[in-house]
Amino acid sequence: MKRFLIFSLAVLILFAGAFALFSSLPRGAPVMSLGISEDGRYVVSAHRDRRLVLWHLEQHSHETVSEEANIYSAAFVTGRDAFLWQDLEGQVRVQSPNGEVLRSFTYVPVYGHLMSADLERYVASNDGWSIDVTTPEGQSKPLKPTDEDAFMGFGKVLNLSISDDGKWLVSAGYGYSFDTKYDLEDERERDRYEYINGVALWSLDTLEPIAKLPGNKAKTHAAISPDGRWVVSGDENGIGSYWNTTNMNQRRRIASYYHGLFLDKDLPPGHDDNWDKSGLIPTPEDANQSTIAVKFIHDSRYYLRFGTYSHTAALFEVDNPWPIKYFDLGDDPFPATASYSRNLAIDTAPEANILVMGQRDGGGILVYRFNPEALTLKRVWVGG
Repeated sequence: MKRFLIFSLAVLILFAGAFALFSSLPRGAPVMSLGISEDGRYVVSAHRDRRLVLWHLEQHSHETVSEEANIYSAAFVTGRDAFLWQDLEGQVRVQSPNGEVLRSFTYVPVYGHLMSADLERYVASNDGWSIDVTTPEGQSKPLKPTDEDAFMGFGKVLNLSISDDGKWLVSAGYGYSFDTKYDLEDERERDRYEYINGVALWSLDTLEPIAKLPGNKAKTHAAISPDGRWVVSGDENGIGSYWNTTNMNQRRRIASYYHGLFLDKDLPPGHDDNWDKSGLIPTPEDANQSTIAVKFIHDSRYYLRFGTYSHTAALFEVDNPWPIKYFDLGDDPFPATASYSRNLAIDTAPEANILVMGQRDGGGILVYRFNPEALTLKRVWVGG
């Protein structure tokens, strides 16, 4: 009898421990794509289990919009209180937070898409990193053809970024030697623009590329400032660059977190005299300059650079190559920075100074508020 009681107690303890462990595990499938409204009031997220969720940040609440959503299709329309998403039948909807459908049409499965504020131009990419634009007349024009090795080969979604006025588009996927081997004139003669997988600036008025922006290597992410004046980038190899759109031929390097600015002198690799360290600040142990995303956080002045597998974000000011501050995003829960296939799970509302991210393991979101005066970033809500 005594042995039975001891055995029963052991089983109860085991069950209690298992229940405690289970109850502490993150609930829900992780966010694969999300978008935040310009005013910072709403977030829409698409999850690995195909749920589409609308988050009300002021009320700290959420609701399920659909259980049959394309996991790479959650996005807010820049400058408009409406979000984009696609169902599993290919139907794309432009929908307001109150449920009103403003536009709907059928499209091939998207791997990232966006729309101008006037709802006139729709830009979408597929798993082959193609870029297609639907014009106000309803015609679809390909900007860039499919690359068969894109998403399946690199495990990364082609990221797209649009200026607030809807005139400029930036794309970024993978930087490599073809970025420089074929210039734009070569591309125009071939009329295919297939060797534009690195950072590129496009005109949504003429539907033509304005500039190829080489210099990044491997998986690359880029963003255009809301006012359309700056393009910033970061890549898997830790290289960061920025350009002013009035002079796209002048590429400027972003300083390494650890070594400073590369001076490109005729010196042996790794030589200390090849680096300017004058603007460096202490670097947190967790900081990683291997970049999964870059996002503007305050108007067109400040942007954040997110490192892969890292819960540290670096703050930069445009036209300044040096990181000016590091922010700890927290590791409980850990943010969604562990996979390039989830580079759409990070977004900002620069006008509202809000950052939102998926969680690495759970189905919730992480919300942060940036103070541009104090240069602080504070986590204000863990949703989910």
